[in-house]
Amino acid sequence: MEITAILPSECICKIISGTTPKDACRSSAVSSVFKRSADSDDTWQAFLPSDWQDLIAQSPSPDLISLPKKQLYLHLSDHPLLLSDKNMSFSLAKETGKKCYMIGARGLGIAWGDTPHYWNWVSFRQSRFPQVAKLQYVWWFDVRGELDTRVLSPGTRYEVWFMFRFGREGSGFKNKQVNVSLTSEGGMNTTTSQVVLDPPAASVILRDDGWMEFKIGDFLTLHEQDDDASVSFRVWETDNFYTKKGILLEGVDFRPTS
Repeated sequence: MEITAILPSECICKIISGTTPKDACRSSAVSSVFKRSADSDDTWQAFLPSDWQDLIAQSPSPDLISLPKKQLYLHLSDHPLLLSDKNMSFSLAKETGKKCYMIGARGLGIAWGDTPHYWNWVSFRQSRFPQVAKLQYVWWFDVRGELDTRVLSPGTRYEVWFMFRFGREGSGFKNKQVNVSLTSEGGMNTTTSQVVLDPPAASVILRDDGWMEFKIGDFLTLHEQDDDASVSFRVWETDNFYTKKGILLEGVDFRPTS
């Protein structure tokens, strides 16, 4: 006798929801009964983060809350949500359901970023954010930021990626080592490294959307995080003999390790 003839659909949903989103999609091919359970709201509700309703309420698309849960999950995997101030986006890692966040350039601490003589804020079609930062010129290139890690999925290793691209007039970074640091665990753990952006080192990746990225570092979120849990980062190059210009900054991405 088939298991679907013995177990009620509620039990099948419970079993499938204890796997992964990827396994749930695979199980829908087993039989029509499995497909109904694998596609049900009860199953996909378990794959959504506990604060999904609050996150949608902060976005410009509150009507997403009415979508079937599987459709909502897939939408959040493929279409990052801009949150209330539009300086941060939220999405889901499709295969695992882990939470992903990206801090837009407006949410970063950019040295001289509020001085139009040095930095401009421009709209850019290939960005998810309303504006990106465009460097006019500086001698002191310094970008910092911080994220409260309690918004991330607990017990998960995350990577932090710096997103940028060069405009036509980009210069001043040729063969220059850019310093990178990441501080986690309440300031107890700091990693540092260097990367060459022009020409891009092997660690610099050209994305399909035209942006480039390099990894700042990685860290592990705790299963139970303290009230002051946070991670901070810095990217800087301070050779005052060379003017730097023409780089565009989209933001810093926090994503679960693949």
